[in-house]
Amino acid sequence: MRDSGVSLRYEKLKQEMKKQNFDVVIAISPENVLYFSETYIQTQKSIRDRLAIAVLPLEQDPAMIACVIEEPTVENECWIKDRRYYFEFKESPIQFLVDVLTERGLLNKRIGIEMDYLSAAYYRELMQRLPNVKIESCLHTFNVVRSIKEEREIEILQHAALVTRDAYTEAISEVGVGSLETDFSKRIAKKMIDGGCTSIEFLVMGTGDRSILVHGLPADLPMVNHTHGRIDFGGLFDHYNSDVARTFIIGEPNTKHVDVFDRMMEVYVAAVEACQLGAPANSVYFTAKAMSEKMGLPFNRVHSGHGLGLSVHEYPMLAPGNETPLEENMVMCVEHAVHVDGFRYHIEDLVRITPHGPVVLSAPEGFHPTYQIIK
Repeated sequence: MRDSGVSLRYEKLKQEMKKQNFDVVIAISPENVLYFSETYIQTQKSIRDRLAIAVLPLEQDPAMIACVIEEPTVENECWIKDRRYYFEFKESPIQFLVDVLTERGLLNKRIGIEMDYLSAAYYRELMQRLPNVKIESCLHTFNVVRSIKEEREIEILQHAALVTRDAYTEAISEVGVGSLETDFSKRIAKKMIDGGCTSIEFLVMGTGDRSILVHGLPADLPMVNHTHGRIDFGGLFDHYNSDVARTFIIGEPNTKHVDVFDRMMEVYVAAVEACQLGAPANSVYFTAKAMSEKMGLPFNRVHSGHGLGLSVHEYPMLAPGNETPLEENMVMCVEHAVHVDGFRYHIEDLVRITPHGPVVLSAPEGFHPTYQIIK
């Protein structure tokens, strides 16, 4: 991404900035700083007030601002030539930002910043230093650019999805009726790490009555015969996320659970097939809703999936109010869950938008969603 010292992503960003009439956009979240400056600063996540800032003007040169502690990393990775370092607890990163905007002659221009990430304290400081300057949110600008994945990103995302899926498939053959939920989850996590995952970002699981807990953690409880369970989990692979959900049968299949799952699969397959190039994002949601009614299942979803990349939930959201057309090389998690009689059933896979229809990246050998059995 450092062709002739100029980030190709920056060129894509400039085209979107022109469409949205921004003269400068300012990245401050770990994901957008990484994406546009091509440097990963780990402490952005762990220490929220240690800001790293990428100032990305439409016409002037960009600038990178970071804590002096991170200088070796930035110098080694960042393509931006103008790099500035503040001394933490003595100097303010916001003052450095103001200096760059002033030097570039941008104070009277249209300025965008990540309002959803900037803390109230830093926003107040920015307004105090620039009381007559209007700052707007540029979240949508960044979202649009990141929503179309590059081939390398798609390769990483598919690898992450397959490692995550296979960790579950392998672990399920190593546990049995009576095994603890925590034993199952630990086996999955270890296999993900062995497969190249650098961090387990989330792993929620519940069996039997606990399946209803949307974000419940695995418990030191045995998995009981003639019930079912569900898991929703993911990790980081080269900074990119995986996100997979599955429903599984424990021991002797319960006819009621199998029936609900089979009907839910009809809904899910229809939702995946709705991921067509040019279709509005909300068509996936409305397809799942209509199919749920046809299959006699309740429908209480707030969305039917989301983009995936450096963040777990990326643009576009497959939500009822989103009419954004699906574009080639958008990569999304399509998911469906249903609550019936106090139990939750859930499935989620990774889908790529192509001119020839949706491609399920987490099932390249063929998409045949089904449950697995813990024996």
